Amino acid sequence: MTRAREIREQLASSGTTLGVCHGCFDILHSGHVHHLTQAAARADRLLVSVTAARRINKGPNRPIFGDQARVAVLAALEAVDYVLLNDDDTAVPLIRALRPDYYFKGADYADMRDPRVVEEVEAVNAGGGSFVLTDDAVFDSSTRAAGLLLESGR
Repeated sequence: MTRAREIREQLASSGTTLGVCHGCFDILHSGHVHHLTQAAARADRLLVSVTAARRINKGPNRPIFGDQARVAVLAALEAVDYVLLNDDDTAVPLIRALRPDYYFKGADYADMRDPRVVEEVEAVNAGGGSFVLTDDAVFDSSTRAAGLLLESGR
């Protein structure tokens, strides 16, 4: 996280806004790409935080792809400027450390039923940033897709 803090300081000193997205990003699909593209359009630079595999609890055999594979795929996307592997249970420590201008979640989190997201929003607000929901163009769910793949034996 030290390198992320250095990047944040450089961006802040030049007046460049930072947006942060956080998640598992196990099976990257068009909904993820749409979400990241919308986030990148709002912020000058976009950092994506990827939950470390050992912190993911989405069911048996998840995540399907390991840490380095998920980081590499995200880093290859044009919309993404920085990717880091996050070994914390939530994005809260990262948000507190970086104080991003924007923190993005997909519309599937709008109901605020996930207590982790509530804590993340509180941390963003406390740091002076804005919580932004990208639009509801959710094309699929990685968790749902992984379940179907596992059921089919693929």
